[in-house]
Amino acid sequence: MNKPLLRESKLPLFYLIAIFCGTLAGVAHIGIEDPMITALIVLASTMFLGYMRPGRPWVWTLLVGIMVPVVMIAARMMGRYASFTRAGLYGSVLLILPGIAGAYGGFFGKKFMTEVFFSEQNEPKK
Repeated sequence: MNKPLLRESKLPLFYLIAIFCGTLAGVAHIGIEDPMITALIVLASTMFLGYMRPGRPWVWTLLVGIMVPVVMIAARMMGRYASFTRAGLYGSVLLILPGIAGAYGGFFGKKFMTEVFFSEQNEPKK
């Protein structure tokens, strides 16, 4: 019997976590200006969310990944981001790629952990 891992009422909490993690990645992208650190934050965030809510991993990729360009645009509009370029903006959209790897890595990690450690077939026979 398939039981949901988390109730659907907890889903808005994970949406908020995804938006927070994406905003954190965007702030790191602006502050540190190292795309590898930003990619690592996006990867770790989507992997966590893909593991915790494996139902639709692509949602976590979009929510976390799209927040980086949104934060960049917002910072530019407030005058806080001087090195804003269109090329940098287009490059920040590419941060969705490590997000895809993280979300589906978390999804398959959860599937693997469930099959190996929590499967009823692995129970010792009495």
